[in-house]
Amino acid sequence: MVPDLPSPSRRGLLAGAGLALAGATVGVGATEPTALPDPVTDRASKWLPDPTDHRWHPPVSEAHARDAVDRLAAEVERGRDLWDELDTDERFTGDGGWLEDAREYLEEGRYREATFYATGGMGFAAEDVGFALARLDRPEADPEQLAERGTAIRERADRILDGIDDYPVAEPGRDLGWYHEIERRIRLVRLDAHEPDPDRDRGYDADEIASIHAGNRLAVLRVRDAEHYREQIEELLGDDGEPWADRIERLDTRFREAIDEFPDRGELREEIESIEDDHGPGPYHTARWKLSMWCYDTDYLVADWDEDLGLVNAVEAGQALAQRRAHDRAVDALVMEPDGPRSFDSGHVIREKRAAMRRFRRVVGDSPPPLLSILTARAGEDIDVAEVGFAGSYQRPLWRDRVDAYCYALIARMKLKEYPQIFERFLARE
Repeated sequence: MVPDLPSPSRRGLLAGAGLALAGATVGVGATEPTALPDPVTDRASKWLPDPTDHRWHPPVSEAHARDAVDRLAAEVERGRDLWDELDTDERFTGDGGWLEDAREYLEEGRYREATFYATGGMGFAAEDVGFALARLDRPEADPEQLAERGTAIRERADRILDGIDDYPVAEPGRDLGWYHEIERRIRLVRLDAHEPDPDRDRGYDADEIASIHAGNRLAVLRVRDAEHYREQIEELLGDDGEPWADRIERLDTRFREAIDEFPDRGELREEIESIEDDHGPGPYHTARWKLSMWCYDTDYLVADWDEDLGLVNAVEAGQALAQRRAHDRAVDALVMEPDGPRSFDSGHVIREKRAAMRRFRRVVGDSPPPLLSILTARAGEDIDVAEVGFAGSYQRPLWRDRVDAYCYALIARMKLKEYPQIFERFLARE
């Protein structure tokens, strides 16, 4: 007679799973995740596969990258010369260490990274230059002159926008990605480039001049990026291309009309607060609060000066609609109840993260069209941070951290159910 085998103890599961997890997550794959101890599944949440960096970026030429790096080097050199004239104990920041990285990437032929680091370093170097110009009372620090410079940069950006206002398209999934990145740079130009304040006639201190000068310098790099991308998409299209502007405008309108059918943020918050009043701040209430923040607090409504960024606005409205739909799906799928225990098994994180990764591979894959990669970028990031103790930050009580990780994976999976429909709407030749 074969004796009944004893059920595995929690200690035995811990030891066995620990050995399996040392090489990968075999133990989690072979065992129901919620049967394992929380310390094992907490750690396993960090070891499960994450999405690759699928976010598409327009390619950058060597000449474009080299020019950006040279501009940063010149700004750093100018800052050193000006700083030598100052009588100050304040330290010269220079490029903040970004120039060396930018040069290394340039020599390695990684031109997009070189441009990125040159732009990051310019923010530091130009602030030092602007500060010194103000302290030395140089003409370039005059606010009116800085405003004129900012206006010229904005006008340069507007000319780029005028040149793509019809959105000529041959392959929508590809070409709309290019136009999105052009418009995104123009939005940054408008944020960075200085413009006069019509309501106040006041003086500016050295720190403010430093910030204004740096903003203008950054805006120049960003407008150059937009011009570089426009040249590339024009070369890709050649004489091909069907105007897509009317479709984008209609899509934006329809997305916003659909969003209006959902409750607003205030109504949703009242519902969640009533859950806390009835049951206290447990895992269910925490999950509802997190999901509402992530799906409703990213405001897709744009300021007046960005109304002409038609594609960026339509993409953000499409993402906002997908997020609201995903929110409702996620709430229906929650594994906890309003009156449930004040604890949460991190095995649910493992199960949900694996499910999210399966959907990510089906929807996004290894080489998605540029526009799809832009739409789904945040969902990939959500899966990436679906870890208990992400970046080493553990909350107390620990169940809160586990709920966070679970909700990140859950909402990523639900958004990935919605994004394909949004993407197809952009491709439709109506």
